[in-house]
Amino acid sequence: MNTLKDKILAAAVQVQNNIYMKAIANAMMGLMPVMMISSIASLINAIDIGATQQIMEQIGLKALLTQVNAMTIDVVSVYVAFLVGYKLAEHLNADQLNAGIMSLVSFLILSPISTLEETRTMELSSLGSGGMFVAMFGGLLGARIYILCVQKNLMIKMPDSVPPIVNKSFAAIVPAIIVSAIMGIIYVGMAATPYGTLTDMIYTWVQAPLTLLGANIFACMIIVAFIEFLWFFGIHGVLAVYPILMLVFYQPGLDNLAAYSAGQALPHLFTIGFILNNRGARSFAVALLAIFGCKSEQLKAVGKIGLIPSMFGISEPIKFGIPQVMNIRMLLPLMLTPAVSVLSAYLLTIVGFLPYHNGVNIPTGFPIIFGGFLVNGWQGIIAQLIQFVLCVIIYIPFMRLQDKAALAEEKNLQTQAAVVE
Repeated sequence: MNTLKDKILAAAVQVQNNIYMKAIANAMMGLMPVMMISSIASLINAIDIGATQQIMEQIGLKALLTQVNAMTIDVVSVYVAFLVGYKLAEHLNADQLNAGIMSLVSFLILSPISTLEETRTMELSSLGSGGMFVAMFGGLLGARIYILCVQKNLMIKMPDSVPPIVNKSFAAIVPAIIVSAIMGIIYVGMAATPYGTLTDMIYTWVQAPLTLLGANIFACMIIVAFIEFLWFFGIHGVLAVYPILMLVFYQPGLDNLAAYSAGQALPHLFTIGFILNNRGARSFAVALLAIFGCKSEQLKAVGKIGLIPSMFGISEPIKFGIPQVMNIRMLLPLMLTPAVSVLSAYLLTIVGFLPYHNGVNIPTGFPIIFGGFLVNGWQGIIAQLIQFVLCVIIYIPFMRLQDKAALAEEKNLQTQAAVVE
């Protein structure tokens, strides 16, 4: 068990500590304010009760919400490009602002443009979710080249009397020229290939296969079960696999949010929101069972402490208090409950009851029922209640075993205490 734990921990740490994966994951986290703005605008824009749509149109609110979405979700790759370079520089202790700018410049140079009636244009699809992988690749490459140039002193050095802000600006000129030249060469080189652009090549070889890989319920069930498997060893499962989740499931969620904002049919069933929001109220179920279904004073106390946090998705008091970490009795339900919960959401979706996840981003800490309503309407509330019941049913026999073991331990401690007295 210790050998397995060490191997899993080493693999998880390698993924978490990879500076490029960390830059991508942290960039996506930094994107949260932009996505929240777009999500709120989309939710308001979708309200259709009575004459609300006509009223919003007349007072200009529809136009305002459309503009907000156009400058957030429709150009999301612009923000991603800047943030991945900024976060990479943060990890490498380099100039974050200049690295972010170089990342953005790299992405824009690599993005396809077209000529329409002698006017050069760029499609929003290249700046939106469709350009996500180009933004990641170009952003990381541009920032890394810039940082390497600075490390090799390939820059204009000004006298010490020059103000620091001016010195930084001049220091970035040579690296900027090198970055732009390399990106330009890549752009011209891609134009000579059958793909035509880096965007099309990445979509063919990376984006489409990754989307296909995650577009099945079995992959989702394995992922959520593996997240809890990592928790069994005390590893924060979501943080450990977050970069992978971003690469596979974030872009489909952005596609859904863009479609939802435009009032169109949602294209993807499996998104990062579908996975993370449909794992069931597992810790809340355990807390209630500990309080009302167990006789052990220890479990009752843990249940009371963890009840409120678990309502807001904070599972640590339950996971470490029961404990579920390194407790073989808890391993099976720990992995089974999220897998069954996700499966239930899938079944409710394919029978037509549960709508597709609308792509609205729910920050960590949203109450379980309220979060379901925001992303799936009233059907989301029913789905989360069903998942909660399933979690309770699965955990009942295992909590009984845990209660029995805890009672025996408490009785043993009482006996030892009596002997000492």
